[in-house]
Amino acid sequence: MRPVLPLASFILAVIFSISFFSCSKTQNFTNIPTPVDSSITNPPKSDSVPATLPLPTGNLFLYGSNMGYYGANWPDEKLAEILIGSTNTPGVGVNSLRPALYESFLAQWGLTNRLSTFKYYQQLGAKDNVVFLNGPSDAHKDKTKYCATHESETFANLYEPIWNQDGSVNANNYYAKYVYDVVKTYGPYVKFWEVWNEPDFTNNWYPNDAWVKADPDPCDLVGFYAPIQSYVRMLRITHEIVKKLDPTDLVCLGGIGYEGFLDAVLRNTDNPKGGAVATAYPDKGGALFDCVSFHIYPMYYLGNNKNSDAAAKAITDRKNTFESVLTKYQYANKKDYIITECNIPRKALSGYIGSDEAQRNFMIKAAVSSQKANIRGIYMYQIAETETYDAATDPYQTMGFYQKITSGPYNVVMNSSGISWRTTSRLLKDRLFDKTKTQSMSLPSNIDGGAFYSASEKNYIYVLWAKASGNSESVTSTYTFPASFGIKSTSKIYSWDEKAAQATNKIALTGAPVFIKP
Repeated sequence: MRPVLPLASFILAVIFSISFFSCSKTQNFTNIPTPVDSSITNPPKSDSVPATLPLPTGNLFLYGSNMGYYGANWPDEKLAEILIGSTNTPGVGVNSLRPALYESFLAQWGLTNRLSTFKYYQQLGAKDNVVFLNGPSDAHKDKTKYCATHESETFANLYEPIWNQDGSVNANNYYAKYVYDVVKTYGPYVKFWEVWNEPDFTNNWYPNDAWVKADPDPCDLVGFYAPIQSYVRMLRITHEIVKKLDPTDLVCLGGIGYEGFLDAVLRNTDNPKGGAVATAYPDKGGALFDCVSFHIYPMYYLGNNKNSDAAAKAITDRKNTFESVLTKYQYANKKDYIITECNIPRKALSGYIGSDEAQRNFMIKAAVSSQKANIRGIYMYQIAETETYDAATDPYQTMGFYQKITSGPYNVVMNSSGISWRTTSRLLKDRLFDKTKTQSMSLPSNIDGGAFYSASEKNYIYVLWAKASGNSESVTSTYTFPASFGIKSTSKIYSWDEKAAQATNKIALTGAPVFIKP
């Protein structure tokens, strides 16, 4: 269950900057430690890994962030800098971004308006970005009232042919033309294409059981207001176009929150007559997307167990729930996963989890746990808090890598959550989780972590922490590495803020994860 989230309104209100502002490079970084060990950025080679060891394969994890609007003094290029890092700012270790490209914006300002910005993202180091496709212009908006009280929010002419007879895209299918133009123009800078943002956002608090038994009522889909078959139609259009232009790109569900909605997608075709299979509508939804993108705010799932470990577990539990629905329709282990909105607050409000310590611990645990669950990346919400700590009255106001932005570039104050995200990214972004090596660590039930392998360095970094319980981050334990792991006098242990110390075979652990490098 995902309760009503106020961020949907925020995302739909995102405003893109339309010019690159020339700003002073005066720096005022607060609470941002300088890495103390050059071996992080200039690692020594190691021959400590036996050649016969089975090595991990797969995709490197994406340490992502949502974008947002923080005033005219902060164009998207500057926001990307404080996320990824540049000569002006150290950044927070982000290596992938999630902007939007609304049709309404591009219709007003021009298709290529954001092209130089996306190129700059790439120059900074962003890769495999996510774009969500959304926001028809008024001229292309479907005015049908599938819900008696609201017009549809989606595109008109969805059921026009996707292609002309000569193979060109049909301009009368407004959504198809929009997708084609965006993918052809911005495709070199994007890997994941999300279809809509939170299409299952609802005021109905308990939709799952109902949506498994019957298709969602358009009135319940308050950001979409259209039938599920219209959403499957958008998946079909997006899938055909993306795969024609770049078969390696992935078409994703748009940050869903409910397994009942996924069930409805998987059992329907795009046939407007009840989603039935027909000659013109041969495929159900499962054939029309590559990736489950979902949103997870763990604070809603914790009950009386408000700690960072429970929050990280909520992520993997949701992924497993979605996987169970895919399995029901014979798609087990056939889809990728990304999380395109996630965080916990650093201030306890309305009975939810919230502390600086819990948030910074969660950042590391979320990244590690997600990799262990074969999730390809997390895009944290959001860049900066929207209110000062003392004035905050809503949990979402204290989610962000930075404190509330009150002046222009580059005067920002980094939260400890930003520091811990940067530390995790710097140490692990070029490494793959190794399940076999982790199993050989024989971690007891009160300790969690994992082994991460570097193909270039040919060695491991181990992440470890003592698992918290109840409503506290305070916990201690010890772990002793097997002798074969090669922890020696030259080994180092890094804290959440990159402070280095000498490691020993026996590690004293707390609820704050540490990184051990032999």
